[in-house]
Amino acid sequence: MYNNALNLLAILILISSFRLVANKRQNGYITTFRLQSLLLALISLIISVKSMVETKKFDEVIIIFVLIVVFKVIVIPMALRKTSDKVEYKVEKDFFINIPISMLLCCGLVVLCWYVVHHVEGITNPTTENYLVYSLSVVMIGLFFMISRKKALGQIIGFLVIENGLFLAAMMTTDGMPMIVELGLFFDLLTAFLIMGIFVFKINSTFDSIDVNKLKHLKG
Repeated sequence: MYNNALNLLAILILISSFRLVANKRQNGYITTFRLQSLLLALISLIISVKSMVETKKFDEVIIIFVLIVVFKVIVIPMALRKTSDKVEYKVEKDFFINIPISMLLCCGLVVLCWYVVHHVEGITNPTTENYLVYSLSVVMIGLFFMISRKKALGQIIGFLVIENGLFLAAMMTTDGMPMIVELGLFFDLLTAFLIMGIFVFKINSTFDSIDVNKLKHLKG
């Protein structure tokens, strides 16, 4: 039952990545990221509760559950929503790659991840293989989303989804990383988010838009 629950949540996280790619509205991006982060928090909660029941000791992963809920489910989505409210365009009308082709490419990325993971030597546990396929697929789709969107807000969401995928891989394959590593990842995430947020405001205030193509005007 434990593995089935983790497997189901990991699949839902992967499906949420496809939902993100199929979306055009910036508020939809934020809602999907919040949902994906909530699913990630549930995984950390299940892992920590199982560990505490088995060892009868406090498990540090429960702190990660709290951090994910506070920052990724509440604080960051609220900050992104405020940013979205201040920009001109709420819906992306043009893409580097249109949505139907993007969905097909994302399916191809999942197949590619499956092929790569199943040819990595040393992974003998089928459950671990599946977890790696799900998490690497989320990373690849997040990267694809980041480079296929023209608006800076979408690229921030893509970066956050990549980080969710890396976190998913670490938690599912190790049953919880060392605390210092987890806190380091969170610190990096918050720093990158703050820097990106400042960039979005600067681009929007300078060009009255958050279209990254406007940055071409900065060329001398």
